[in-house]
Amino acid sequence: METLAELGSDGRYPAPTSPTAMEDPRANAAAVVPTLAGTDALPDQDTAAGARKRKAPAPATATAKAARKPRERQVEEPIQMPVYYGCRKEFFSVDGDDLVEDCSYLYAKNKCAHIVGELPLQPQSMSLVDLQLWIFKLFRLHPETQDLKIKGFLKQRTTDLYDEEEPDWYMEYWPWDSSGFYSDKYWSSFAKKLKRKRNVTQKFMLYVQSSEIKHYEILLKPVNDDHSQLLTVVLPGTESLTSSQFGFRGLLNDLTMTAKEIAAYLTLTGHYDKQISPAEVWRARQIAMERDYGTFYDSHNFAPRLLKEIARKNPGGFVDIKDAEVAGCKDFRVLQHMFWAFAQCLQAFRTCRPVLCIKGKALCGKYQGVLLTAVALDANDSSIPVACAIVEADTKESWLWFLRNLERAVVHQSHICIIHDYKRELIDAVEDLLSSRQRLWRRAESRWCMEDLAENFFAYFGDQNLVMMFKKLCQQNRRHKFSKIWKELDELTSKYMAEKEHGGSAKMQQESVEHDVPELEAENPCNQPDHVDENNRKITKFSDWIHLKPKEKWSLAYDSDGARYGIMGSDIADVYKNDPVLKGITCLPLSAIVEVTFLRLVEYFENASAAANKAMGNPSISFPELVQVDMNSKMQKAEMHNHFQKYTDDENVVGGEENWKFTVKGRKREVTVHLKSENTLSMNRSEGSTIQKTATCTCNKPQLLHKPCSHVIAICCEVGVSTATYMSPYYCLPSLVCTWKPKFNKFSHDYRDVAPVYFRDNIPTWIPDKRLECGLPVYLSSDCVQTVVEEEQQSSIEDGSAVQNQGTKTHSEEASQI
Repeated sequence: METLAELGSDGRYPAPTSPTAMEDPRANAAAVVPTLAGTDALPDQDTAAGARKRKAPAPATATAKAARKPRERQVEEPIQMPVYYGCRKEFFSVDGDDLVEDCSYLYAKNKCAHIVGELPLQPQSMSLVDLQLWIFKLFRLHPETQDLKIKGFLKQRTTDLYDEEEPDWYMEYWPWDSSGFYSDKYWSSFAKKLKRKRNVTQKFMLYVQSSEIKHYEILLKPVNDDHSQLLTVVLPGTESLTSSQFGFRGLLNDLTMTAKEIAAYLTLTGHYDKQISPAEVWRARQIAMERDYGTFYDSHNFAPRLLKEIARKNPGGFVDIKDAEVAGCKDFRVLQHMFWAFAQCLQAFRTCRPVLCIKGKALCGKYQGVLLTAVALDANDSSIPVACAIVEADTKESWLWFLRNLERAVVHQSHICIIHDYKRELIDAVEDLLSSRQRLWRRAESRWCMEDLAENFFAYFGDQNLVMMFKKLCQQNRRHKFSKIWKELDELTSKYMAEKEHGGSAKMQQESVEHDVPELEAENPCNQPDHVDENNRKITKFSDWIHLKPKEKWSLAYDSDGARYGIMGSDIADVYKNDPVLKGITCLPLSAIVEVTFLRLVEYFENASAAANKAMGNPSISFPELVQVDMNSKMQKAEMHNHFQKYTDDENVVGGEENWKFTVKGRKREVTVHLKSENTLSMNRSEGSTIQKTATCTCNKPQLLHKPCSHVIAICCEVGVSTATYMSPYYCLPSLVCTWKPKFNKFSHDYRDVAPVYFRDNIPTWIPDKRLECGLPVYLSSDCVQTVVEEEQQSSIEDGSAVQNQGTKTHSEEASQI
């Protein structure tokens, strides 16, 4: 797409020059004052911008009228184009005099920094996209930069051959003509004027502006010299890399819609006449996001400022920013990790079940990163994002940093249970946290998410029916049934693997015969790495796969002390798609992630609080909605139980405490219910002691779920005791009302200002790490786009540049997310 010469004599990108000017090599005038380094350099006034100067006319003598020699053909040289940046004025109001100031007839000084790039021999043949790509390469910009603005300045004067030679400073008082390059027409008109003409003196320069260019020299300092710049993918028919012809309002209405879904919708509804590719929609959506929320680059600076502003308006929250210094730039820092927990969410968790579900999702914006979230569930199983963090990568160190901040932020009266995915980095991080002597939580347990473990199961046993049976095993509460399902699962998986091995061997033998390959070379598919466990042991049945995984981590039947409260992970498996607060936010800039979640939480808490207060005022409702539905179902089942037998455990009747045991006979089995009352001392001595009543059953449900089963309900009806007596307080209506009671104080939107009043003291400017840049997702690239990328990569290889990062770098998120 671009045919550019080297930008520097050493083959590397040029460093930003001091505010001084460069002279066109085709100019004939010599420098009057040498170029000086520093901001106040005083170079020759003719070097304030690219220039062409005319020669003095020859005297009109008889000798001049004689026969002239044939004119030698001049060799064209590339244009050395000064490109200025960093002016503090608005782009549309920037003038040439704002970039170069005429101080006297001897010299001129520059107000803005600039670098000099070499344009092709015929710049008029370049399109606007070519010019933008040239700027991208010159400044090493992000390949998906969409806020780049370019303006050209030119001054020229045509003189008569017989005029006296003008002094060098004369052109400095000639006015600048400016032109913003909004389309090919504007750039082409400017480029044609750069063509060499006789008797024409010219000076020219470009001015560029974008969120990233303003920190050009700062951004490159943390980057190694061998860092390879990502290539920009140019879609077919693109007329500008920084604008979009698709202005559909629904691009941001539903953040969960994928690029393919939006493209199909626009085509189906007839919003546009031509077919729209998902890649075009993706870029149009990125432009819409940056228009509404600020650029992805600026969001790294806005997000920490917004979090500090929210914490200032809502005391009690927790914010932690991890960054790195930029050598030689004390006011700039590279943003690495960012953790936040809003005060209202922390307060809400105190009346929820003490279970935190940990999830992570890769960001799908312009920079690599992972969004980590700790989610709690209220009495109605509605999710509450207690804490969030954005880290650079999904590593053990990142997870451990998140968990330690979570431990510092979260306070709960009960023991904490962490439910997390089954992956090595997270497992190791949780183990390090729980084994640490500096642990803040009195007691904490860890369990695995059933849905994530089921995906791992499917990777070994690729059958959905077996996956459903495995989930049934995980959720089984009775151990004798647990053993029965395990045995059945062993038989079915053994049969499945035997059939797969036999089928794979037959297929390999057939292929070896067809291709005349010796039979010994045909490998058994069950000997492949995906059919062995962590110790390279061959997996032939379910027991071989599960034997190294402790039962208490994944099964409900062996959940000690009911730490899970019956939460297996199904409720939060798709939290980034279905949760009213978190859905679709991974595609947003960092500051927009914080802003959108906060605003959604404000509305979410208001609606949930209104519903909880309404239920509390209804005398016919005893429990939250979902709990009430579950209790009604158990009540109907309890009516089928009969043959109650009551006896007292005399050995445990001490100091007024009572232990009653009941035998309940159902249609198929007999269970034992144990009702116990004991005195417990309050933490406050003035309150005295309280009587705590608990119920257990040999069906295991009260111990695991912390709410009565149908057998306990039957006994309560028999002896005339309310079922709420043996219900955990986390399932009661008062707890639900307290959960959603906190109110939010809205923040001020001036956090995007350069220096708000409350940020002026020791607040750095945060910038992203250029090594985390992402290009156009490869799954959105069409065949022709992929061809362009391959051609650009091949040309880079031929030039001897080792390409370490592909221009169509694949996001670690799935194709279902935009």
